This record gives sequence, C-alpha cells and structure tokens, in this order.
Amino acid sequence: MRSFSSCESLVILDIMSDQCGCEKTHILLFNQSGLIGMYRGLVVSGLILGVFGLFLVFMDLYAPLGVSIFGLPLFILGVIMFVVGLLRTDPPPIEPSPGYKFCWYCMKEIPENAADCPNCSLPQHAAND
Repeated sequence: MRSFSSCESLVILDIMSDQCGCEKTHILLFNQSGLIGMYRGLVVSGLILGVFGLFLVFMDLYAPLGVSIFGLPLFILGVIMFVVGLLRTDPPPIEPSPGYKFCWYCMKEIPENAADCPNCSLPQHAAND
C-alpha cells in the first residue's frame, strides 16, 4: 500500500456497488493532477503515437498508398502505451548522491566541485550556463 503525504490533497471517491451487495468495491484516489498512478509521459506519447497511426490508416483509406502497414501497428502500440501509462506510476526522479553531480556529457556521478570529468575528461559547466 502506498503512503501519501498531506500535501498531495487527496480526494477519495468511494464507488458503491448495488450488484453484489458489497458496500465498497473500488476506491479511486485523485490529486490535483488527476488519477494517482498515471505515468504522464507514457500516456501522452501513447496518445500521440495512436493518433498518428490512426491518421496513417485513414489516409490509406482515402488514397491507397500502402501506409496502413505502418499505421495499424503504430495505432495498436499507441493504445497499449496509453493503457499501460494509466496503470503505472511515474518513475522516481534520479538524484545524485550527496556531494556529487552528474557529468553533462557521460552522465556519471562526479564530485560537485570537479572542473573536468574524470571519466570522459570534458569540462563541466555551471548549472546556469
């Protein structure tokens, strides 16, 4: 069970079921950004891919160019990505260890005050550059 902090301002909706005689069958949790557990990046990219695949399928119906060979798999993959994105949670952010930062080029952890990366030997820039 996931624990929630008080700053997420949750609204709990209880869905009552009259069919089985149970009091509560589902509890949906919402916060300010919508349903909790939604992987926003996967939902948006799945939606874009699905719409583009559907566009290719409809274009093939209008002018048969053979693009539905690409459009139908893109549409199906977009729908799968959309549904999986609704069911999964956002991944946790990747943070460097205390006193370290990530190299701008090779993404290895290096000391915060390093001017050059010891792995790739490239100079490091300030965060505001």
